[in-house]
Amino acid sequence: MTAAEFTATETTAPAHDEVEALGYQPQLHRQLGFGSLLVYGLLFFVPLAPVAVFGPVVNRSGGVPVLVYAVAAIVMGLSAVSYREMALRFPTAGSVYGYVRHGAGEHLGFIAGWMILLDYLMMPSLLVILASLALAHSIPGIPVVVFTLGFVLASVLLNVFGITVTTRAGLVLLAIQMAVMLTFFGFVAAAVSSGEVQLSAAPLWRAGVTPAGVLSAVSIAALSYLGFDAVATLNEEAKGGGRAVAWATTVLLGVVTVLFCLQVWAAALVSPDAAFAKGTTTTRAFYHAVDAVAPSWFSVVFTLTNAFVAIFACLVVAHASTARLLFAMGRDGVLPRFLGTTTETGVPRAAVLTTGALALVLGVALAGRAELVTSLVTFGALSSYVFLHAAVWWRCWNQERSGRLVAHLLVPLLGSVALLFALSQTEGLTRSVGLVWLAVGATVLLVQKLSARPLARPQT
Repeated sequence: MTAAEFTATETTAPAHDEVEALGYQPQLHRQLGFGSLLVYGLLFFVPLAPVAVFGPVVNRSGGVPVLVYAVAAIVMGLSAVSYREMALRFPTAGSVYGYVRHGAGEHLGFIAGWMILLDYLMMPSLLVILASLALAHSIPGIPVVVFTLGFVLASVLLNVFGITVTTRAGLVLLAIQMAVMLTFFGFVAAAVSSGEVQLSAAPLWRAGVTPAGVLSAVSIAALSYLGFDAVATLNEEAKGGGRAVAWATTVLLGVVTVLFCLQVWAAALVSPDAAFAKGTTTTRAFYHAVDAVAPSWFSVVFTLTNAFVAIFACLVVAHASTARLLFAMGRDGVLPRFLGTTTETGVPRAAVLTTGALALVLGVALAGRAELVTSLVTFGALSSYVFLHAAVWWRCWNQERSGRLVAHLLVPLLGSVALLFALSQTEGLTRSVGLVWLAVGATVLLVQKLSARPLARPQT
């Protein structure tokens, strides 16, 4: 679909009719245009996301961060193709949960939703932890829990006012991030022009690099590519429904891949080592690159923008996405039904408030385990994507007999293999917690199946 075709479709597609055809009464209001979807998606992707993991990515890959982000884009691009196919068929707010539920059955859908729930429940908590710890470092006299409460309340208030207000606030925060990023590129370009920094292809390829090392680093970099799932949660609030979401998913993947690759290439030119020493040298590797080419005032601006603006912007949209996943699962009765209610203005207020409460509790309880929470976010997302690929194969290739060899057979197969390998490269503790979470979900499903309240069967 071209941009012109999309524009023509955006205002004419009977999106609400598609929701009703799936057996749902429309409750969320379609008020987001294509530009709003892009803003929302970019905020969840976080344009400055590589800053936090630049050092670990360099160390694991052997000094080729650009190659890592390019490979991660390919791996996650396979998932984006499957998202696109299912968004066109099932324009529901539940994202991967809804896609798998309607595409492959209620039970597999529940498990997919349960695994992505690990991502969505942990993501707001992780962002609250990172923002609170950064602020507590700057203002040590105030307890971390005070900052945690402040960030959660601010996010709740923005989301209670509705998705339009959330997106408008996010546009300002996005503009700040992009301005800071472009300024950094300018300092690097000036250093290259003066001869202080040498242009090199080493960040893309160098001798001694191994596929295992690159793929191990991909398991970290993949965290930066989870934003298109958040866009899919807006399927019932986007003008044009699934068509808008499908098009936005494709555009966003291309935009953020370019942004991520340019960032790590610029930082790697300034800090050309194939590995960094353990400790703060690794965790602050990107900041050290900024310090090397920029004046001291910009280093402060860069740090504050990444620590507060980028993280808080992502927190707001992550909060909104989590609330919509809880709304979709509550509406289907697989989670408490009060979560599936909305206000007269189409705001899933109960889900928004529940998300805020969980973010506060988990943010306080896991304040010292940011690395584990990060890994669990990735584990939950990637494992749910495996179920998504399975649903695409089952629905499109097996049931519809589409005959589309690439999109409906090869992409799900290659995507699943790549994701399973990336999952195998996560830390042992992460895999253990993730598998326990999966076992708990399977137990909940079994209890529901045996109880007097079976899962509501989807209408397709």
